[in-house]
Amino acid sequence: MDDLLLRGLFPEHEVRFSLVQAPGLCSEAMGIHGSDAVSGWLLSEALVSAALLSTSVKDDEKLTLRWMYPGPVGTILADLNERGEVRGYTQRVTLLPEVDTLAEALGGDGRLSVVQHTAGRVIRTGITQAFFRDLPRDLSYFLSMSHQIETALTVGLILPLALPLQARSALGLMIQPLPGASLEVFDQARNRVEGPAFRAWLEDAPRDPLEVLERVELGRAEVLGQGVPAYGCGCSREKIHGLLTSLPPGELGDMVRRGEDTTITCHFCGRRYNLPPGEIQQLLDQMEKGP
Repeated sequence: MDDLLLRGLFPEHEVRFSLVQAPGLCSEAMGIHGSDAVSGWLLSEALVSAALLSTSVKDDEKLTLRWMYPGPVGTILADLNERGEVRGYTQRVTLLPEVDTLAEALGGDGRLSVVQHTAGRVIRTGITQAFFRDLPRDLSYFLSMSHQIETALTVGLILPLALPLQARSALGLMIQPLPGASLEVFDQARNRVEGPAFRAWLEDAPRDPLEVLERVELGRAEVLGQGVPAYGCGCSREKIHGLLTSLPPGELGDMVRRGEDTTITCHFCGRRYNLPPGEIQQLLDQMEKGP
């Protein structure tokens, strides 16, 4: 089952959709982070949910989604760009045997913040309560309330517990009405898409994307574009340099005086960057000289 990202329209009812099939993306992410079954499930839900939004991101823009819950999992973060590249992590990657269920991992009502930004500018921010205690539903609520875009969003996973974790299926669907669409018809479709029966059907067996679209019951689906979602991390040594130069010079000086390599690990991909004292001293010298 190849990873796939579709965007399109139900023209009869003027409702647009995004559909993501991403078992490969989720399996790769869980392997990178060494997730257990609970954190891996939550990470996969976050990544599929984020990938659904990539069809609405403009060139050079990114979205950063941060679910924050009071339970042991803490923060779940995902960000994405317009090419369908997503990355993310959970604050805790090992939750078993401390918790037995997703509800215990989340621990109660939380918050969801979304930041739309470019490399040098924050364009838009928003935050809402995450009281559904369900990542896709909490994101749907955010879009409907903060961005004023009526939204239905669901994610269904099939994740066998055998290690290493490999998703058999990871399907996500988002629908939104266009201006002029019947909100009554859309609400009926939203109740179907976000209802427990629809998710149970997604998680019962791997489903063909076109079969998923038929089950929305909004008439013929017209596919307008497709791509491949991928786990992509843009970290680099140069970006690590930029991070270090944002620190006070005294902290960099302490790193140099220790006489040992400083190791920085990327939260998203696990890549380790070892910086010897001489390299940090060069950064310090550049900061003292100024631009």
